[in-house]
Order: sequence, then C-alpha cells, then structure tokens
Amino acid sequence: LHKWTCPNRKMSDFPTSSTPTPAPDHCDYGDWYPSFSIIPSIYVLAFLVGCLGNSLVLWVYLRQPDGIRIGDNSLIASLALADLCFLVTLPLWATYTAMGYHWPFGQPLCQISSFLTALNMYASVFSLSMLSVERYWILTGRRHSGHQPSPRCPNRTLWILVAVWVVAAVLALPGLLLRSVGEVELDPTSEDDPGSVVLSCQMNYSMLVGAELEEAEKDRAEVWWAAVLSLKSTLIGFLLPLVILLVCYCSLAPLLSRHFGHGPRPDRRRQRRLLRVIVTLVMAFFLCWMPLNVNKTVFILLELGIVPYSCSLDQALLAAHPYATCLAYLNSCLNPLLYAACDPAFRERCRATL
Repeated sequence: LHKWTCPNRKMSDFPTSSTPTPAPDHCDYGDWYPSFSIIPSIYVLAFLVGCLGNSLVLWVYLRQPDGIRIGDNSLIASLALADLCFLVTLPLWATYTAMGYHWPFGQPLCQISSFLTALNMYASVFSLSMLSVERYWILTGRRHSGHQPSPRCPNRTLWILVAVWVVAAVLALPGLLLRSVGEVELDPTSEDDPGSVVLSCQMNYSMLVGAELEEAEKDRAEVWWAAVLSLKSTLIGFLLPLVILLVCYCSLAPLLSRHFGHGPRPDRRRQRRLLRVIVTLVMAFFLCWMPLNVNKTVFILLELGIVPYSCSLDQALLAAHPYATCLAYLNSCLNPLLYAACDPAFRERCRATL
C-alpha cells in the first residue's frame, strides 16, 4: 500500500543498516494499481462458498463419525472451524480492497480481523500436521486403527485440539496487538489534485521501539521487527510444518503398498480414502500459501539489503502481493470442495444430511 501510494519511495527512505543499500533515485510505482473489483469479487465468492461448505463439513464430521476415527473427525472439524473463523472477516477485507485500501470499520475490527487471519493460517496448518502425524502413527503400527476408539481417545484428542488452538492463538497475537488504523496520504495525481487521505489497517511496530531512539534508528528498528515477525510466520506457519509432513510421507512411502495389501478390504478402502483426502488437503494448503510466503520473504530480504535492491524486482513483488494474498485466502473455501471430490463417503453423508 505505501509503495503504490508513494511513487517517489526509495529504499534509502527505510534504512535497514548503518549503510543502507544503494537505490535508484526514482522508482515509479504510480502506473500500477491492484484490481479494486476482481479481488473483492473473489473474496465475496470465497465467503459464500466457504461458509456454506465448512459449515456442512462441521455438521457432517461431528454428527456422523461412522467409518472414520473420532480423532480424525475432530481434527478435520478443527480445520473447518479455523477456515470459518477467517471467512467471516472476508467481507471486511473485500470492502477494504474495493475502497482502495481504505478501512472504515474502526480499530477493534482491524485488530480482530488481522488476528483471525493469522489464527486461521496457524490452526489450519497445525491441524493438517496432526492429521498427518496421526496417519503416520497408524500406518507404522505405533497406534491401533480400529473402528471404536479407546476410552482415553476422546481425552487425547481434546488435549491435541486444545494445544493446536492455544499455540495458534499465541502465534497470532502480534496481529491483535500491533495492528492499528492510521492515516496514509495519497500522492496527488495531477497539479490540480491535492491528494487525499485514507485510513489503512496496518502493522504498527512503534510500541516495540524505544521512544528515546532517533528517527533513523526507529525506522531501522521497525524494519527489523517487521522482518522478525514475517520470518516467524513463514518458518513456524509454513516451512517447519512442510518439513514435518515431508518426513512423514517420505517415511510412509515404503509402507503404503504393504499396509494397503493386507487386512479386510473395507478397512483398506477406508484407510486409502482417508489418506488421499489428507494428502490432497496438505498439497492444497501449501500450494495456496507458498506464493505469499515466497513474496514476503523475498521482500524482507530486499528491505534488509540481503538481496541487492532492484527497482524491477520491487515492483514485481508489489504487483504480485495482492494476488498471492488472494490465492492464500481462497484456500479456506477449497477444503470442502476437496472433501467432496476425494471422499465418496463424505458425499454420501452430505446427501443424507441434506
């Protein structure tokens, strides 16, 4: 937002070290604007489809757990709940984008919406990780896979769910504590246009920076705080779960054919179907969130001077960011469609429920 509203912005305007990275005198961001109609339309469509689909998933998996372990049911329901928590905020983000990144909803909704967005990312990826670890334990024989859970299973599942949501909420707290609504002055488009002011829902790192610092040191400290929190979300909310899931599924590869070749045929079919659903959900999550995480990481490296500054690269990152964000947000409405596509039993439960 600050870039496309400030065409004369230079890297040296945001010092990141004692010797800022050299930058060209002029890098024009004024010719590019994000789509103020396509992106809000996608957000509204995702809100409608996602709320209906995830509500149906919650109803089906919690009401009719036959055929799948109660632990898996609860974790899939946790994934749907995380998506719903975020989807209810999409009309706000759609309005925000349609109004040219003007936030008319006040400070509390800015903070809550940002918190729920981060909470959805962490709770979703942690639920997917626990689903995959559960499958790993079962297929490697570390846990029995029966139709009826043991008396302790509900307690164990409850503790897993509590841990997932508590950790996700703690990691999402910066969005609640640091978001604020601030005025952003738009550059004039002509000599006759004096420019205007919009209210932006943005991260404010000033409370983390000492008041006694000079202006340049404050700017540098804020850039480093932004880098730390951005890399935290990428490492904990994306790369670490990706490594865990890759280890699980790579370790499972030699066991799958042996496991699915023995035992009663209905059990083999049910296990194969559940594993297909989980793998599809994991792939969809990482494919949807990868562009945004790559975009954020490269931008932070550019701001810190680790990657040599390039005006064209900076412009490309700026141009891609709204659409990478849109793709990440779409993941919340995809999961019910993936259940319907990959799981015949889910389709049967939906028909019976409806």
